[in-house]
Amino acid sequence: MRECVDHDGEAWARRCALVILLSLLAFFGLIAAAMALYPGGNWSDRAAPGHRFFANYFCDLTQPISLSGVKNPLGSRLAQLAMVSFGAALSAFFWLVPRHFAPAAARAGAWTRGLGESAVLGYLAVPFTPSELFGDVHAWLSLLAGALGLTAALCAVGGLLRSQRVARALGMVGALSLLAGGVHAVLFVGYMHSSEPPPLLVPTVQKLAASLLSGWMLGVAWLTLSRRRESAR
Repeated sequence: MRECVDHDGEAWARRCALVILLSLLAFFGLIAAAMALYPGGNWSDRAAPGHRFFANYFCDLTQPISLSGVKNPLGSRLAQLAMVSFGAALSAFFWLVPRHFAPAAARAGAWTRGLGESAVLGYLAVPFTPSELFGDVHAWLSLLAGALGLTAALCAVGGLLRSQRVARALGMVGALSLLAGGVHAVLFVGYMHSSEPPPLLVPTVQKLAASLLSGWMLGVAWLTLSRRRESAR
């Protein structure tokens, strides 16, 4: 019976790892298409043509009417699907990562899963409440999901740093992701009601945080699948 339970757990872990890989692949493809279709405009220059990687936020792409005032029906839907795909990867990640914690970090695993899945639920509402239509609702949902996600990530980093060597290395990647996410949150709050447009540093840090988080998720998926191959030998 114990072997059956372990086998089921390994199979579920492998599915979570595959969800992370496939969901991130979908995210990158969909967000690239949304960037290519974006008519233009950012918070610093609403007349700017097209998408600017270091000037636009991800959420700008989900606006049915771009910041330049041009309709963006297809691009906004693709961006929303991209954000949902990223949410699916996050959900699988927060469920999977505690499997790599040391036994002494079981409580951290429970907090990681509970807070992480709650963050994903809040995050999924963000792309469907664009700021041009819902105003501050969009911002507050982003902050709520971000606060829950950062706390879950903190628990995950703590759990990984107390584990074996490879898991500890992923904990360091997570710590960098957590730092970038925290800096972005502080900057976002600081400029949320400012009369001046936010500097390019804010969307740039958002891209950095997303890249580090994606790398962290991919690392956990790789570790899960590589351990399964080793156990099958």
